[in-house]
This record gives sequence, C-alpha cells and structure tokens, in this order.
Amino acid sequence: MSYYHIILEVNDHISTIEQTRDIEIFDIVEIQPYLFSIIQPFFNKQLIELEDEYIKYEDILHLQVKQTLLPIQDLITEEQKQLPSDTDITITAYEIFNDRDLSQDVTHVIFDILEAVKIEHAEP
Repeated sequence: MSYYHIILEVNDHISTIEQTRDIEIFDIVEIQPYLFSIIQPFFNKQLIELEDEYIKYEDILHLQVKQTLLPIQDLITEEQKQLPSDTDITITAYEIFNDRDLSQDVTHVIFDILEAVKIEHAEP
C-alpha cells in the first residue's frame, strides 16, 4: 500500500508582512478526492478549496506530492530509533521526504498524467 502526502507552500496574507506557510496533508490512502480538489485545480491554475479556506493559484508558491510505503509517523519513529540515544536531533516529515530511500516525489508523474488526459475543447 502507498501513502501520499501533499505539501503546499502558500503566501500568507494574515499580516502586512510577507510570510509563507506550509499546508500539509499526510497519509492519504485514496488520492482521487485530492486529485480533483487540489492537484487538478492547481494544474489548471484555478482556485483551490481546502476545508474552510480558499487559496488562489497565485498564492501557491509550491506544490509537491510525495509517496511513501508507510505512514509518515511510522517512518519518523523508525528513523528516530536509528539515531544514537545521546543526540538532540528530531526527525521530521521533511527529512523523510528528502530521503530517496523512504519517499518518492510523484508530482511530475501526476502532472504528466493530467497533461496526457487533458481534453482540448474543439472550436465549433
């Protein structure tokens, strides 16, 4: 079984200072609902609706889709166990996502598929 993880880096308009924030959706087993609600609208440069907020395409700085074979917390726990007990290092999801043995970036594969199935509207 695969687990998908969507990470969006977005401009945050809460204050007058330019800030960004990450929106993370981890441990997705069924990608299809997210394909239609997040990935496809981003691909088509449209507004994205997430639970109780709307995000303009222009405010999205980066979108990534990662794939792992285990839930993210399980991978973090396993990697943390491999560290010497006297270290103060804490493993996060980002360390897992940067380890090619533990995760794959499937963003471009998904975008390639969306491009391949894009239906061109014929002019009447």
